[in-house]
Amino acid sequence: MEHEPLYQLLQTMALQVLELDRLILVADREVSSFKGINRVRESLQTNVDYVASRDELSRWIADNKANLTSKNIAFVMVFDPEVVEISPSGSEFGLLLEYPRICITRSSDLSTTLRSIKTGLFDFIEKPFSLEQIRKCLELAFFEYEFAATINNQFRNLTKREIETCELVVLGHTNKEISEKLDISIKTVKVHRANLMRKTNAKTVTDLLRLHDTFKSNTRQGPTDLPTIPPLKILNTQQTNKREKRQRSLA
Repeated sequence: MEHEPLYQLLQTMALQVLELDRLILVADREVSSFKGINRVRESLQTNVDYVASRDELSRWIADNKANLTSKNIAFVMVFDPEVVEISPSGSEFGLLLEYPRICITRSSDLSTTLRSIKTGLFDFIEKPFSLEQIRKCLELAFFEYEFAATINNQFRNLTKREIETCELVVLGHTNKEISEKLDISIKTVKVHRANLMRKTNAKTVTDLLRLHDTFKSNTRQGPTDLPTIPPLKILNTQQTNKREKRQRSLA
């Protein structure tokens, strides 16, 4: 499974993932999709809404815009391209792009195309799907979004100096090099490092590298200006491994 690095990272850390109110929106002309997802609602501890057309979706967004923009919920949309396109245009639909989206369709031809251009989608499921299949996919979508929100909050709590120290640590700089670059004592560098490790719940530098990669890939404005929490992207494993090797060589 391509999402496994996130679970592996979580297992190495004493990280309590944020528990947000959950909401699923099913946008599909076939009400059977909504009925099926509604059957797994309790196990996912979520509410489920349903729209059957683009007009209904527009009204739903207008009614729920304040809740969506507040970022106080974990929201996932399950949709058929017959109701809303893969990358919906227009300001009212653009809000949906900031959350995980799962595409469902019966077209085998379209499924091949979607798998090759899945960028921007959390996942693709071809109809008919089993309840367990959609449940697992939704559970992972919620987990990844909540995981991203958790990391976002952790890095928000870092001071400016701790952020500067973190950026240099993940680049593989030693305490002495960081001291020289920031014009502070090595003792102060060690204090900043200890604080940022504590605030991010990172047990090792490897943990910090992965958390930082996840954080950077999921914020648009950088660590000091974070108005939104976009859908979680998979860790850049190759980049992380290179920096881990450099850390070991400097140790």
